[in-house]
Amino acid sequence: MEHFREYVEKKLGESFDGLHDVVRSKYMSRFFAEKILAPRNPIIPTVDDDVIACIVDGTNDQGVDFICREDGVVLIIQAKFSGGGRKTAKRRPEEAADFEYFRNVLNRLQNFRALQMTENLRDICAEIDWDRDRFQLHYITLRQLTTDQTNTKEYTALAVDGVPDLADRTELYLLNENKLNLELRDTLSLDRAEAWEATLMATANQGSDPWMHLGSDDARSCYVGRLSGAELANLFTKHRSSIFSLNIRNYIGDTATNKAIKKTAIAAPEEFFFFNNGISALAESIVPDPKDPRILHCKNLSIVNGAQTVRSLHKTQTDNPLAAKKAQVLMRITETQSKKTVPEREFLDSVTKFNNTQNAIKISDFRSNDKIQHDIRAKFSELPSLNGKKFSYKNKRSGASEKEGKKGSDISIGMEEFTKTLYAFQFGPDDVYGGTGHVFDATAEGGYAKLFGAGGEVLPALTNEAFQKYAGIWFVCNNARDLWKDESRKTKHSALERRWMFYYAFGCVVRKAYDGLDDQYDADLRKLSKPSWMNDGADGVVQKVIARQSRFAMQAMKQAYEDNSKTGASHRNWFRSAGTLEGIKNKINDSWIIVEEHASDYRFRQAK
Repeated sequence: MEHFREYVEKKLGESFDGLHDVVRSKYMSRFFAEKILAPRNPIIPTVDDDVIACIVDGTNDQGVDFICREDGVVLIIQAKFSGGGRKTAKRRPEEAADFEYFRNVLNRLQNFRALQMTENLRDICAEIDWDRDRFQLHYITLRQLTTDQTNTKEYTALAVDGVPDLADRTELYLLNENKLNLELRDTLSLDRAEAWEATLMATANQGSDPWMHLGSDDARSCYVGRLSGAELANLFTKHRSSIFSLNIRNYIGDTATNKAIKKTAIAAPEEFFFFNNGISALAESIVPDPKDPRILHCKNLSIVNGAQTVRSLHKTQTDNPLAAKKAQVLMRITETQSKKTVPEREFLDSVTKFNNTQNAIKISDFRSNDKIQHDIRAKFSELPSLNGKKFSYKNKRSGASEKEGKKGSDISIGMEEFTKTLYAFQFGPDDVYGGTGHVFDATAEGGYAKLFGAGGEVLPALTNEAFQKYAGIWFVCNNARDLWKDESRKTKHSALERRWMFYYAFGCVVRKAYDGLDDQYDADLRKLSKPSWMNDGADGVVQKVIARQSRFAMQAMKQAYEDNSKTGASHRNWFRSAGTLEGIKNKINDSWIIVEEHASDYRFRQAK
């Protein structure tokens, strides 16, 4: 609860105690998505504005506060906050009708054409593939649960007409305050810095050692053995998501497969070993127990493939402990060296990648250990401080920090936001190219190689000149962002809904101002990588240029959007259409005659 209070007060700049429960509910769904689920669930955006785009709470929201869809998975959250103040001894009970209404949410979303809905929610509903998509439904509440709700182990969404197998592709969770606290602690455990140990006991083998050891002192070491389902279930109970710290698709499983795993474990536990692919894990050290050959002591264990098996066996043990004990699973544990060395980071990245190719994952997580990402991190750390604060580039997603918002010593820059900003400024929003996956696609055809590569291959490091240009783009976009935010709030114009499209329009204006002056364009952006122009007390000359460029860009966006609206095209599709990029660029070119004689006022080095 304290983390939630601090989160809301930081977002709103107001006392939590003075807020209405409706406001608290709205931010509770966002807190749950952004700070609890996102570090473990690759489909949830990690960039602030992308998170905001998923919030549909309000009139005609059809019982949905937060919704996102990526890689064939639809995640829906409904939050109920009740009972205001720091300490709440009594809260009104959860109303059965509210939860039942949420259980029927998929019926309403499928019937979106006939119901009143917010425009954003309607657009997402139109994209859902009801024959293939999987659904994760979360109902979170601070109300008191009824006896029936407390006793029920698993919940199901109500059936949808014409979609007979939907139950096999849907998971429904009811989370009260106790369960929310457990989920939060689980996420916080992902960021713990201290070493920890997992103890694994293999099943004894008649006539042979319980663990087969491969490798030697001068090569990689690996242990292979059989573990009971109960042993794995207990491992998860004790350590929760920390045993999946390197598993980049922790929460993205095939719901039908998970249910089939559990069904097999209960119906045929003796045959489970032959039907299951087994589990692959990494550990920084593996030490056999001197007294019991069945036991291995593993430092910082991480299961990189088999998260769904472990979770399914954990549920099996809850329902049928005997079956979980009988079920046997093949496990392979590979000993790794220090993560700090570049070769070892590449090895860890390869193991994780090659063990996770069968399910859709968030491709940006594969890029976090790239050499070039560590290079960018190092280069940002070497920049001069801004108002006494150093820059800290975060190439990995992380959980909700217990000290979040209290340090104030660094200016954090997220890898995904940095990369998407550069791409939007130069080429257009990632949505136009199929989504975040394109921007982090390292193949010759992908956006990642386009940004950070040469000849279709990703470079190990940026040249100083390339980094300075990219840092300059990042800084001017961040300054322009505040202007866009103020204008979008003031006018509420639909064209200004997403800043990625604004960054593209802004970039077009900047490039137009430097038309035919490519060398000067690059040189001026490189100069802006020195953050002194943003320090308190600076002359503000660059900010005035950014203001001119931003106003011009937003006017072009509005005109292009209004032209598009006349055709009856979808609002959501406007932000994903290549034609939109061309339309905005044409509006800028057509209107440039108004300022052509004063083009130097739109250039950074010529600012007056």
